Amino acid sequence: MLSLKTRIAIGFLLVAAYGLMTIIAALSLPVSDIQFRADKDAIVATLGDGRMLSVAQFSNGQQRITADPKLLLEEPDVLPDYAALNDFFSAHQFLESALTAGSLLLLDNDGNAVAISSSSRSLVSLPGLFWLQLICGLSGMVICLLVWVPARSDIAIHSFALTGLSYVLFSSAAAIYSTRELFLPGQLFALLSGINHFGALLFSASLGAFLWNYPRQAPSVWFTGMFFLLFAVAIVVDQAQLVATPAAGFHSWVMGIFLLGLAGALWQGWKTRGQRQDRIALRWTVLSIILGTAFFAGGMILPAMLTLPTPASQGLLFTTFLLMYVGMAMGVVRHRLFNLEPWWFSLWSWLLGGLVIMLTDLLLATLLTLSGPATLALSVALIGWLYFPVRQYLWGRLIRNQRQGLDSWLSQALPAMLQAQKDTPEQSGIAAALQAVFSPLSFKRADGPVQNVSIEDNGNRLLVPDTGQPHHFELLHPHGGQRVFSRHDVDTGKLVLALHALVEQTRTAREEGASEERKRIRRDMHDDLGAKLLHLLHKSPADSKPLVREAIVDLRDLLKAMEGHSLSLDAAASQWREETARRCRDHDVTLQWNEHIGPATLQALQFSETTRIIREAVSNALKHSDTPLLSVTLHGGDDKLDIIITNNGLDTSATPGAQRGLNIMQSRADKIGGDFEFGIVDEHWQVMLSVPVSR
Repeated sequence: MLSLKTRIAIGFLLVAAYGLMTIIAALSLPVSDIQFRADKDAIVATLGDGRMLSVAQFSNGQQRITADPKLLLEEPDVLPDYAALNDFFSAHQFLESALTAGSLLLLDNDGNAVAISSSSRSLVSLPGLFWLQLICGLSGMVICLLVWVPARSDIAIHSFALTGLSYVLFSSAAAIYSTRELFLPGQLFALLSGINHFGALLFSASLGAFLWNYPRQAPSVWFTGMFFLLFAVAIVVDQAQLVATPAAGFHSWVMGIFLLGLAGALWQGWKTRGQRQDRIALRWTVLSIILGTAFFAGGMILPAMLTLPTPASQGLLFTTFLLMYVGMAMGVVRHRLFNLEPWWFSLWSWLLGGLVIMLTDLLLATLLTLSGPATLALSVALIGWLYFPVRQYLWGRLIRNQRQGLDSWLSQALPAMLQAQKDTPEQSGIAAALQAVFSPLSFKRADGPVQNVSIEDNGNRLLVPDTGQPHHFELLHPHGGQRVFSRHDVDTGKLVLALHALVEQTRTAREEGASEERKRIRRDMHDDLGAKLLHLLHKSPADSKPLVREAIVDLRDLLKAMEGHSLSLDAAASQWREETARRCRDHDVTLQWNEHIGPATLQALQFSETTRIIREAVSNALKHSDTPLLSVTLHGGDDKLDIIITNNGLDTSATPGAQRGLNIMQSRADKIGGDFEFGIVDEHWQVMLSVPVSR
């Protein structure tokens, strides 16, 4: 299966090949050294010497035809009936055959004859209107190609792509015959006119099918089939000339099918009521279509149906269709029409980047002229030392092979996985590793587990399980869409999962080792330091025993924290109250303890750090203030515990400044994800701590 960018490149080459064929066809038309233009009811010829003649007839020496100014019509299907259209093609066949045979003469009103000689066209002689129509048609086809290839496969997308194909058909055919000088073989003219009609009718049918299927699918497949059935009937009626006039056999069908398609927009409006995203997509789509087709419908189709003169050149009106495709492209940018992701722009940058390189090559080949050894040497030096290195670098960035070896993907996957686990511990890191290895255009987490790494959608999609999670990862178009997924990528995906398993095993082993080391240290502290503190308690004098007891309590809290066990909030509050009450009694301070807590749990680290903050706040109140009353309030909600410690012994004339103890309390609160504040409230010094808890 070909990769996304390969398919786009093939499509682009086909479009370019068609454009080249159109240019070759236009260059093959014969021209003369005489310029012709219509002047009211006559054809005026400007000869090579600058003289102007009013042409009455054309002759091949044996037969004459009237020089009717209608021969210079840009679009022949505005003629009143098919009989006049057939005469028009016959007259052009006569003129081209006589010119090619070298027997064509023009006769003025006085019977004077001037021989017309044939010459060939060159690229620079092709009119600007030819290039405008051709480039607009090819651009519309390229936009459709860039939507059709990466988008999901459904009838709306196929119909939209057909509008691009039909646009390039009718615009390129018209570009050839509408910019002719005067001489076009009648049979070729009829064929090009038929291609133009075929493309215009197919455009209306495809656009109608699209409007009935986007953003919501038509109520029945018969609606879609009806448009293409009408197209088939219309093309038979027109080409077989089953009616009298092109207005009845072609223009009315184009307009009728188009209006029937617009009825689908009304149906879509009813179906998408209340659906904001679909409503936006519909409005943008309809606005783009009306903007792109209204000018041609009002400036060409309706005047032809009403036998009125056209207000502008058909070639200029054709270019307005490109507004529709540009509007669709802008809709992809702003509103993600057709559910295309932002990576759609990387396809544009890749395609346009390669196109710029190739056009630069052609431009240099065209402009480089050598006129001596010195110029040749300078040109070779500039091209070899400057242009080619830059060109190869840019080309390599755009087109280079993205197949990676083991060392390459491992150097990308492992750092990405470890960094993701460090930044977001609850994530496995597999997602970051997959994105680093495959660089997909689209990456998303999809619901539902998958058992194994697998490929879907003809190699465009890779599914990878997320170990132990109820979801999986979905990758689209690896390496920026430059290739498809292969069996090699399945093996690489499995290696990424194996790498994750190895990282998890390593982390588990490290945590188990750290846990064993903590247990050993805890046992040593309990057996050695604990025994020495108990011995010191029995040997110390009475005034030192409280200090030793506090050291024993600190050691006990430290050992509990090292165990890593959680503690209920009730138990923690009981310990805090017991210790604070004892310390207040030792300093003859009245303790006012207010406690309103619910069932909650503190982790070991939270309990240890909170205990130290409360202890430091109480120490500051007892040592640095002359307070007769210490108030401690505990209020525990669903997800946090609020602690407020207040004393009324503050010297209000003093300005509190930053203290080392307060800074330490702040750092301890930050360590457990809490909030710490202090200050003067109602002439009382307050320390406020908020700690997250779990129910």
